[in-house]
Amino acid sequence: MSETHYQVLQVSTHATADEIKQSYRRLAKEFHPDVNGGSANADRIVQLNAAYEILGDDRKRREYDYLCTPAATIPRQQQAGAYIPRRPPTVGRELDEDLILWLNQVYQPINRTIGWIIKPLKNQIFELSADPFDDELMGKFEAYVTECQQHLQKIDKIFHSMPNPSLLAEVAANLYYTINQVADGVKELNFYIMNYDESYLHDGVEMFKIAAQLQKETNKKVKAYK
Repeated sequence: MSETHYQVLQVSTHATADEIKQSYRRLAKEFHPDVNGGSANADRIVQLNAAYEILGDDRKRREYDYLCTPAATIPRQQQAGAYIPRRPPTVGRELDEDLILWLNQVYQPINRTIGWIIKPLKNQIFELSADPFDDELMGKFEAYVTECQQHLQKIDKIFHSMPNPSLLAEVAANLYYTINQVADGVKELNFYIMNYDESYLHDGVEMFKIAAQLQKETNKKVKAYK
């Protein structure tokens, strides 16, 4: 099984906000290239950032804890945009069918679509780097961002199309945070298009990296049920 966000940050589930922040800073420093003679564990740094993105925010941490609790349920009217409906546990063949159905009709299409959003970014930035102020090149980049936004609309519909089985609560939670991270990244890319401020482009890239790591962790969790 893959690590939880608490395990990544090396804190207990009862850790205070200050303890989480201190542990994150300590680990971020430990894996920073300036401390390691120019070498760094890039994957671990992304994992740390992804974990702190959730546990460092009180609201996101509560949602993470709540969604990963077997009996958790979040009414749609109370958690707009964060709806992960649940159904009572079933047994035997019915449970197997629920798992397979949700994985095939929700998880897999979303996982595939997230890949369509994330993977082209590196090449898109490379092409744009030739001249960010060229209207034609920026037009192509803008078309890519628009396509990402359209993909996200489809993802939202699929994600809310059916309840997730109780056994897949953690998978659904990770998938939800991955979607949110991608959506935030797309927003940053769109800001960059509007004002050419490279800080937005940088933030968008970093958010996509975190989303890719979350997606990787989610895929590991899914394999445990196959």
